[in-house]
Amino acid sequence: MTPPGTGRSVRSLALGILIRVQKGGAHAAPLLDARGRSLEPRDRDLLRALVKKTLRGAIRLDHVLSRHVDRPAGSIDPAVRAALRLGAAQLLLMDRIPPHAAVSETVAAVREFAPRASGLVNAVLRRVAEKEERPGAVRLPADADPLARLALETSHPEWLVRRWIGTLGEEETRAALLADEEDSPIDLLADPKQGTLEEIREKLAKDGVQTVASQWAPLALTVTSGEAVAHPLVVSGALAVVDAAAQAVCELVAPARTVVDLAASPGGKTRVLLARGIALRVVALEKTASRIGRLASNLAASSRRGEVLVVRADAAAPPLPKGRFDSVLLDAPCSGTGTLRKNPEIRLRLMESDLAAFAAVQRTLLSAALDLLAPGGRLTFVTCSLEPEENEDVADEVLRSRHDAAREVLTLVTVPEPLGPYLRSGLVRVPPGATNDGFSVLTIRKALQGP
Repeated sequence: MTPPGTGRSVRSLALGILIRVQKGGAHAAPLLDARGRSLEPRDRDLLRALVKKTLRGAIRLDHVLSRHVDRPAGSIDPAVRAALRLGAAQLLLMDRIPPHAAVSETVAAVREFAPRASGLVNAVLRRVAEKEERPGAVRLPADADPLARLALETSHPEWLVRRWIGTLGEEETRAALLADEEDSPIDLLADPKQGTLEEIREKLAKDGVQTVASQWAPLALTVTSGEAVAHPLVVSGALAVVDAAAQAVCELVAPARTVVDLAASPGGKTRVLLARGIALRVVALEKTASRIGRLASNLAASSRRGEVLVVRADAAAPPLPKGRFDSVLLDAPCSGTGTLRKNPEIRLRLMESDLAAFAAVQRTLLSAALDLLAPGGRLTFVTCSLEPEENEDVADEVLRSRHDAAREVLTLVTVPEPLGPYLRSGLVRVPPGATNDGFSVLTIRKALQGP
C-alpha cells in the first residue's frame, strides 16, 4: 500500500529507516515519529511494526537467513541485509501479513535502494517462505550452550545475556529478555494543575483515550487504548508523555526549594519534580542546541516559565555556584541497556567494550554534580543501564578520590514502595518489565562538614 501523498510504500519507508539505522547509526524512534506524521493511522501502525519487529528480531533473523544465503552476513551490502531482515520479519514474526505480500512488496522496496539486488532478495525470501516455519526456528545442536540458546531465541547479544544472568539471576533475566520483545505502553504525567487523577482520566476518556493508574508513581497514567499523543491535552503540553519508571525515579530525589536537573532534556523529570512538589524551582541544564530547544519548548508548553530556569551548559562544567544546592538529579548518558524495547537497535550495535567509555563520561559528570551539593545535600544518580560499570562502580570510583561524600544505603524504609522489590546492595536496579523500562538509581549524600 502506498500512503497518500508520499509516493512511497510503507515497506519503502520502513526499509529507508532500517538502512539509516544500520549504516548511519541513527535511532529508529525519531525517524518513525517523523515519517509517521503524514500517514494514516493504519499505515503508521504498520510502519512502526515493520521497523520494530525487524530490529528486535534481527539477531534471530540473521541466524535463520544464514541457512539461505551463501555468504557471511557482514559481507552483504547494508541495504540488502536490511531488506532481507525486513522480509524475513514479515514471513516469520508477523502472522497477519500473507507470505506473497511480504516477498513481493519487500522486493519492490529494495529496488529503490539497491536495484541490482532485487533478484537475490526475491530468491532468498522465497526460500525462507517455503522452508521455514513461523516463528523463525532457532536450530542449534542438542548440546548447545543454554545461554547461547536463550540469547538467540530472544534475539539478544550473548555477552549481555551472560551479564544479566550474573547481575539479575536467570529467572529475572529471562523475564527481562521477553519484555524487550514487546511494545512499551504510553505513560502520561497527570499534572495536578489539570485536576485530580480521576478528573484527568475522565477528560481523556471523553475523547476515546482510556487509561489506568500506574503502579509505579502517584501521577502516572498508563494508556490502554486510544490515540493519546494526539489528544489536545497532550498536544498543548498540558499533559506530558513521561515513562512511569522515570516518574518513579523522581520519588528518590531529595525535596528542596531548588533542584538542579543536570541532563534535563526532554523535560519529563523536570515536570515530575514540579508536579509532585519535590521542587518549587528547577534549574534544568542541557548541552546541545537541538535538545535544549526541545526542552525549552516542552517546559514552556506546560506553563512553567517562572518555575524553571533552562540553561544551555555542559553538565561536566555547570555554570552554577558550587556547594549551594540541597538536591541534584543526574540522569547520566549511558549504554541504554534498560531501554532495548524502545531502542532495539542498541542490541545490534552496542559492544561490551563500549561500557568503559560511558563510565568515563559518567565519572566526570558525577564529580561535577557532587561539587554543586551543599553540606548535607543529596545527589540522585540515575541511568537507564543495568550494568554495574555504569552505576555503582562509577560512584564507588569517584568517591574513593574524595572524602566529602558517601553513598547512601537505600532500604525498604527509604525507597517508594514500588521500588522496594528491586533493592540490590543498597541501590535500586529495575529490569525491563511489562509496564516499565529498566533503570538503576543510587543516592549520594554530601558530608555536613568538609574534609
